[in-house]
Amino acid sequence: MKKTFIAISLLLGLALTGCDNSNRHLMDYRVTCTLDSKLQRDSATLLVLEDDYNKLRVNGTALASDGVFTFTGQTDGPKVALIRWDNDSTKPFLFVLEAADISITIKPGSWNISGSPLNLEYQRYVNQRNGITNARLATWQEYLDMSADSSLKPDDEGRMVRQDSLLYDSLQRITVERINRGDAVGRIIKERYANQLDKEHMRQLK
Repeated sequence: MKKTFIAISLLLGLALTGCDNSNRHLMDYRVTCTLDSKLQRDSATLLVLEDDYNKLRVNGTALASDGVFTFTGQTDGPKVALIRWDNDSTKPFLFVLEAADISITIKPGSWNISGSPLNLEYQRYVNQRNGITNARLATWQEYLDMSADSSLKPDDEGRMVRQDSLLYDSLQRITVERINRGDAVGRIIKERYANQLDKEHMRQLK
């Protein structure tokens, strides 16, 4: 996933300092991000992607309080957002900023988010994706184990090939379907996973 945040990262230098929301209905949000003790960070910045400008705007900064960062403010609707750890090379955390009390927990190698409908959809997609990926890894491990003890038969190999093909196609299809909804979750998934689509499924993107 080396290219996961390339496009978003390039926008960091173009962050806006303000935006005129005078004619828009603003609603309150609260984002609480808790880091595992192994991921000690002193401060963080919340940036929001403004669709009107296609640029990132700084929405606030926060100092750590026992590993917890809290951001509050107002938004006129769901937006792609990220938390960037200051003075650190760690990849920023992407999520959907919407009018809600959003809770994020980040641990080494895993994360969880709750408190808003779109983020629950994002979490659901990631969990589904991980489930399919783990099933493919289990199939591959079964193949290796049977090959190692010489118990692999042509029927077994054919079954595992078909199973892996079905899982691969399912992973491609759920990614295309979720991206094509065109909402904030779709934009995040496109940023993170579109480069893992094959040419046939890339052509299906709207």
